[in-house]
Amino acid sequence: MEESRKEKSRKRPRIGSVKLLILTSAFAIVVLLAGVFFYWFYSAERRKVSEDRVYDRYYAMIAEDHKSAFWQSVYSGAQDAAKDKNAYVELMGAELSRDYTPEELMEIAISSHVDGIMIYGNDSEEMTALIDRAFENGIPVVTMYSDSPNSQRCSFVGISGYNMGLEYGRQIVSILNEKKDDTGAPFRITMLVDYKMPAYDQNVILSGLKDTLTGRVAESEYEIATVPVDNGNPFSVEESIRDVFMQEEIPDMLICLGELDTTSAYQAVIDYNQVGSVYILGYYDSEKILNAINRNVVYSTIAVDTAELGRYCVEALEEYRETGNTSQYFTADITLIDRNNVAEYMKKEEETDED
Repeated sequence: MEESRKEKSRKRPRIGSVKLLILTSAFAIVVLLAGVFFYWFYSAERRKVSEDRVYDRYYAMIAEDHKSAFWQSVYSGAQDAAKDKNAYVELMGAELSRDYTPEELMEIAISSHVDGIMIYGNDSEEMTALIDRAFENGIPVVTMYSDSPNSQRCSFVGISGYNMGLEYGRQIVSILNEKKDDTGAPFRITMLVDYKMPAYDQNVILSGLKDTLTGRVAESEYEIATVPVDNGNPFSVEESIRDVFMQEEIPDMLICLGELDTTSAYQAVIDYNQVGSVYILGYYDSEKILNAINRNVVYSTIAVDTAELGRYCVEALEEYRETGNTSQYFTADITLIDRNNVAEYMKKEEETDED
């Protein structure tokens, strides 16, 4: 009898676990369906009437962080280009009631039967499978800024990682020429990389950087390390950078490959009283970053032609839908901003705000 009771008691947790699993799965399905319904209803209304205009095609854009200035600017460029093609671009997630992952937004876009998708890609199996499913459903996909090379995406729109590495390398050479270090210790460089960034993309940037240093700086004069960062979460970025400054040896330089990385890095430099001791090579040209360069907190930054990036995404989708083919790779321009030309960009920023 006692054994029978023990046997029953052992079985109960299993039943409870199964119920919990069923409830969790059901909840996830309900949330996803709710997202699909909301997006379908919202997009249908937008497709029919937007300033009394009927659009021929409806495209979905899925950004890394739809709230950031960088992706808002890319979206604006895509919108402007789409208007000339009588198409409409929706920045997915911006109008939804809760935060969805890029994979969940991809599911919603496919279920909503949009005419094309632009997405911040990665080389995970899940993302690759979703892009392939979209393609099988007749929805062309363009990866933007970060690629999904093993998927059936029709094109990748990004920037030249090698050229970006070359530019960062030139800045390092310039700094080492300015900096006189009699200790003989190597110049410690830490590059912050999105943990979802494919290893190939990281290596391309590092390759350009090292090629610039070769012949100009002895290998014994510097050392490079990479730190993975979750760019989709502001708190995780801040925590990762905080950990860098809590190390026994703080790096002499931080190379940032994202807008959020850059703003978090220069804030950490101020908080830990390392202004003038830690050089920051930033990314993007937001007002905050330009001000940081003007105050000599950030050494320089690389600005991407975000309008061009957005425009190329639309052009790639349009060309594919019209001809069934398009260029495999589009490259947006980059520009270096430092203390020599930052005033010019700050003036442009002021003029834009006034308009």
